[in-house]
Amino acid sequence: MAQDSGIIAPELLAGVRALLKNNPKGMSVSDIAAGLGLNRNSAAKYLDILSVGGQIEMRAFGPAKVYFLSQRAPLGAILNYTSEYILILDQNYRIIQVNDRFLEFLDLDRADLLGASIDTIHLPIVSAREVRSRMLEARSEGEVSLEIEQEIGGAARYYRVRLVSTAFDDGSTGLTCIIEEITARKEAERALLERERRFNELVELSPFPCAIVDANGRYVYVNSRFTETFGYTADEIGTMDRWFELAYPDPDYRSAMAVEWDRESGSAEPPEPRFFHLRTRSGEVREVVFRRRRLSDGNHYLVYEDISELRRLENELAERNRIDDALYRSLRRLREITEAGHNLLFGAGLDGRILYASPLFERVAGRRPAGFVGLPLDEILSAAGVDLGPAFLAEIAAGRPLEEQEFVVSRPDGTTATLIASLVPSRNASGEVTGLEGVLLLCSDRNG
Repeated sequence: MAQDSGIIAPELLAGVRALLKNNPKGMSVSDIAAGLGLNRNSAAKYLDILSVGGQIEMRAFGPAKVYFLSQRAPLGAILNYTSEYILILDQNYRIIQVNDRFLEFLDLDRADLLGASIDTIHLPIVSAREVRSRMLEARSEGEVSLEIEQEIGGAARYYRVRLVSTAFDDGSTGLTCIIEEITARKEAERALLERERRFNELVELSPFPCAIVDANGRYVYVNSRFTETFGYTADEIGTMDRWFELAYPDPDYRSAMAVEWDRESGSAEPPEPRFFHLRTRSGEVREVVFRRRRLSDGNHYLVYEDISELRRLENELAERNRIDDALYRSLRRLREITEAGHNLLFGAGLDGRILYASPLFERVAGRRPAGFVGLPLDEILSAAGVDLGPAFLAEIAAGRPLEEQEFVVSRPDGTTATLIASLVPSRNASGEVTGLEGVLLLCSDRNG
């Protein structure tokens, strides 16, 4: 049996490689020791040296360790087929290999770099402070990765740098620097972030409550308008099931909403807007128009248009229209009754100015409605011993009527007509005097 003197014998290293080459199915430590004429410990030492150098590989089959000759391709050929920039350094940080892609980027010849130390030459990216500071860590940890920004040609460029501890044939270790330019990816990420920022800004500024729900039914975002309207944040809602419990306390209504949600989720067509009622945190019931769209990432974009106030205004307007219609019908009936009889009616405010006159009174007074309304009462009517000025209006405001007084109506053409008039206070629904009403009768009608 050969003796191990403690000095590494190159012929024994070569012997191990020869044995493994002739036994492609692998050999155990005992097999290799027997083949070399060494004991197991000495054989194991040479196997460790070759393993560190990457020349052989060990695979475990249960408790047994089997060694194989490493299948290696020419390094230079591999380096030049990759799109990354690659630089290999020895243990003293001297350059021992560089690929063509990096040489093109540096615009240098290989002879300018081989054998040079990166401590004495400045290289873009590799000589950056943040890269140099991680090299020692990579040699001890095996590999480190970092991203850096460099200004190249007056523009910002971004690179991902991997520093990998590397073992060589002679047993020494160095570093392999693998540099990937990621500028395009960074710009795409930045553009994506900008689009997300704009989207979030638009959603936040929306006058409608909006929410984003992921494919698993979790509320990931609600805008401030949503929280103001319904009283909940995304964290408080959590999942779609929880939102249904909060918004639809009635079990039957909640079940119907859940069925509708599932039906729309399974449809390829965009769902139509829907009307429904939901309860807010304060217990108020809101009527909303609900719109839902599926985003490209699988999330759901939800818009809730609160139409509760619109419904209230619509109901108020409908009620007002109903009252106006009733009042119109009442006034039309009054006009019909008035015109069918002989009473000539008019109304005036507490300032003594005419507000309304029946068609018969307008014909008797000889004025069109547009020229009649707004005239002072004492400009149309006059009577001996009766002053229709402030004192009379104060009497009316006090609720005291003037019964069957003979008045003369002055027409614009200078002619007159004699009337018998009763001027009585007019009152609102609260009983307050708001003006006066005149019930007039032509003297000719009375005599008849």
